Amino acid sequence: MKIPFIKYVEALVCSKLTRDEILDRLNEPEFFAPFDGVDQVHATLAQINPDYITKNQPDPNWLMELGVDKMVGYLRKLEMPNGTTGIAGAFRLLEDPLMYRLITSLALAKITDEDIELIVNGKYNINYTSEDITEFLHYFFNVKSWSLSDKVEFVNETKSNDLKKFYLLALKGDKDHLVWKLGAAPNKSFDSMLREIMTDSFYNFKEQSKTNVDLAQKWGALALKTVEKLEKFDKDTKDKKDVFSEITFKLNKARDKNEQADLPAANGPISVIDEDGKFKHISELN
Repeated sequence: MKIPFIKYVEALVCSKLTRDEILDRLNEPEFFAPFDGVDQVHATLAQINPDYITKNQPDPNWLMELGVDKMVGYLRKLEMPNGTTGIAGAFRLLEDPLMYRLITSLALAKITDEDIELIVNGKYNINYTSEDITEFLHYFFNVKSWSLSDKVEFVNETKSNDLKKFYLLALKGDKDHLVWKLGAAPNKSFDSMLREIMTDSFYNFKEQSKTNVDLAQKWGALALKTVEKLEKFDKDTKDKKDVFSEITFKLNKARDKNEQADLPAANGPISVIDEDGKFKHISELN
């Protein structure tokens, strides 16, 4: 069975923790499944980079290639080119049962960057950022490349009945239904959340473009996708308004027609109009 927290194990090995220290860390949160592959991970990493075994200070570039640089920097209090933003929040999220249930369930349902932003800008007044959730998904629940059969096997082995209930629902792929069942349906309008995401993404793109080009490109891509969604949303909303207006007009027209048909027939003119087409004053009538 695949392990969703394998990147965390790799980071622990690269941080030069002993086998017992690593197992102690994996025994702390209740969510980590029993793992007996520490020696295998150590051997695999040593084969990939033999120099790693003899050096006390890991090579930041190699750690970046491996995708564990931020976690190793956080654990060993080292300066890393990408910093350690999001790691502390990822650990807090790991110890937050409700958020753990929400994010891991959505991960099994193929969570996207837009989903993450919607969560951050949605119902919860939470102290988590999109970076916290992204790093959590990278190190502690990385199922992005898993096949459906991998996910099914993992869910079947999940010990918690509460988690399994939502995980089984997640496998059906209906994220909207899943979010509703989890009690996380946003109380902001979809339009306002999209606009917040677009603004956040744009300013993050501007900030990161000077220091981290790769991250800036991701923020820029998210901003562009959000703009497309907003344009589609605005168009759909306008189309619905146009259809609604047309239906309302037809209904009112039909109602007026029915009301006129129900008027009692009159023997003579209801109103007296003069030659100029104006109604005569009552004093002018005989």
